[in-house]
Amino acid sequence: MYCEVYIENSFLGNKTLTYDVGGFSVARGMRVSVSLRNREIIGFVASVHNNKPEDFEAMPILSVLDDTPILNEELWLCADWLAYRTVSPIIRCLQTILPNKLKPQTSSKKAKKERIIVRTDLTLHHPTAHQERFLDHFKQGDSMTVKEAVKLYSGFRTLIDKGLFDLEDREVVYSEQMIESVKASYQLTDKQAEVIKKVSMTHAHTYLLHGVTGSGKTEVYLQLAESVIKENKQVLILVPEISLTPQMIERVSTRFGQDVAIYHSGLNDQEKYEQYQRVRNHEVNILVGTRSAVFMPFKELGLIVMDEEHDTSYKQENTPYYHTRDVAIWRSEYHNCPLLLGSASPSLETYARSLKGVYTLLELNERINHQFPKVSIIDTRKALLSRQSAYLTDELLEAIHARLERKEQIVLLLNRRGYMTLIKNSEDEVLQCPNCDLSLSYHKTDRSLRCHVCGYQTGLKNNMKLVGSGVGTQRLEENVQALFPNARIARMDADTTSKKNAHQRILKSFIDHECDILIGTQMIAKGLDIPNVTLVGIINADTALAHSDYRAVETTFAMLLQAAGRSGRGGLTGEVMLQTANPDHYAIQCALHQQYKKFVSYEMQYRKIAEYPPYSYLISIVFNGDTEEETFAASLEFMKILNGASYQLIGPVMLRKLVRKYRSRIIIKGKDLDGMIQLCHQAIDLFKKTNRTGVNVDVNPLTLES
Repeated sequence: MYCEVYIENSFLGNKTLTYDVGGFSVARGMRVSVSLRNREIIGFVASVHNNKPEDFEAMPILSVLDDTPILNEELWLCADWLAYRTVSPIIRCLQTILPNKLKPQTSSKKAKKERIIVRTDLTLHHPTAHQERFLDHFKQGDSMTVKEAVKLYSGFRTLIDKGLFDLEDREVVYSEQMIESVKASYQLTDKQAEVIKKVSMTHAHTYLLHGVTGSGKTEVYLQLAESVIKENKQVLILVPEISLTPQMIERVSTRFGQDVAIYHSGLNDQEKYEQYQRVRNHEVNILVGTRSAVFMPFKELGLIVMDEEHDTSYKQENTPYYHTRDVAIWRSEYHNCPLLLGSASPSLETYARSLKGVYTLLELNERINHQFPKVSIIDTRKALLSRQSAYLTDELLEAIHARLERKEQIVLLLNRRGYMTLIKNSEDEVLQCPNCDLSLSYHKTDRSLRCHVCGYQTGLKNNMKLVGSGVGTQRLEENVQALFPNARIARMDADTTSKKNAHQRILKSFIDHECDILIGTQMIAKGLDIPNVTLVGIINADTALAHSDYRAVETTFAMLLQAAGRSGRGGLTGEVMLQTANPDHYAIQCALHQQYKKFVSYEMQYRKIAEYPPYSYLISIVFNGDTEEETFAASLEFMKILNGASYQLIGPVMLRKLVRKYRSRIIIKGKDLDGMIQLCHQAIDLFKKTNRTGVNVDVNPLTLES
């Protein structure tokens, strides 16, 4: 018998290598250890057959890592589909789908084991009182960890010697928590009830729930989930950020009295593995997770919910460059269940599809409390003329002071982490990352200079000087604390949330009113529902508008609209104060007044003129090389292969260097996405026959920044 194996390295593309099975028992979907070029590496079995190769002698596989296939047939099909749609090697897709402990790669660690005792014999003559109490915990075949056994009876090893117990090793499994169910006292509004009635639970279809912030979208999710759980089917609820999982988990688990499965990047490898197995064995009915949770091995999925569907976090930032929404649609069709996309500011592509009838549009136009926050725009140009700070204007400071006096809470959003923007050396040159064409950011806490792309870090030296008026979250926190010394302030950004469960701790302290002011980047702009927040201050709201990317205005609008929606969600009147040097910009005006449709009508005009999505599709092809000349030459060679294609070709252009690699890019633009994908596959196959330069393909990129 022989097996076709995808090896862990992707240089073979989607080609397999043939190995002799030997005396092993092997099936499709198992990991095997094989030899390649005198190195032992991990492979993934694609098929098993008895066709002996005619022109070479197949090497034997070295070992088999799994007792049973670790990927079900659905996820195999999903990996095939994903490899084609994202123009990626299938092995990279398999590595993306599986948790770290099951990935087909050498660095994968084994699942954690624990020592247990198992009762094998029931008879013990003349037991002591201690022994009798201990034995009462067991029937034949019952087991207990050695740690637990020691606590109950430290002399339990004498019972092993007497033949009553055996010692064994087993995989560590998740210890289920007891969750107390809290009966919902919530009455649905007529609009919510109408939306729920329109969702058919019996077949695959995509619905867009466009609801203003605070309109009760989460309650719609929970009501639909309840009907699915009653049929013993599973529910997947996707959120874009780890920061949103604690609140969603609390709502779901207390509503249903279930220990909900969680899956996000904040879990360690063992925790991810345990949650993966819970879903795989249908030990849990609801999973709440971020992007990678879309690949969990559900047996019977009855509903998929994708909250804040517009969020760019749903797009994978390396190969395969998949969008969670596309995978969710594929799985919805496979399981014949509905997919509900929820957002107060849907992406333009999603909204356009709902208007065309590809998706069904459902709307919630009113807040549950029937009041939107008061909005005010502060023109920072005028503030500077009157010698105020452009970051903390007098008007905003007065509003913060008033809230603190009334024991209300405040959220301040500044989408730039760190302390200051520019650091110069003694020659007056801006210090840049040695690996990337980017300036380093200063972090005052540890006096470090950091690159926010590759993670490079160095210390601040005496010959360096800080210049410029740039402010990040760290410096803003320091300034606010100096102005309000008695205020309790929490900061939430990539620096303060790097430790395990940090998101949960910071948010819990704010929800419990152990903090008065929460300062943070865009992660605090989404989905948070804290009734005592009555002021949201948005600092430097328009910095993102200056980006050259075609989606910059849409991203800014969504962030501002979401941030504004954090205020006044309870019984207290809320206020949003937005500081900007572009007060008349349509994105800012529409976001503050919750005018999504008005924004769409403006933005679509520009997209149509430039033929950008949703009026066309884009494919970005980026080449990565060790020298500028090699990289640009590779893109020119690729352009020759594409020559004559019936699509618009843009480039090649050189991009900034990132992580020690020079980069150049070609963009394909057209209206036939299937044809464009097929063209890319053909071109890459031809290109790789003669050129070893790295190529990354991003189908429907969310950004085209350099």
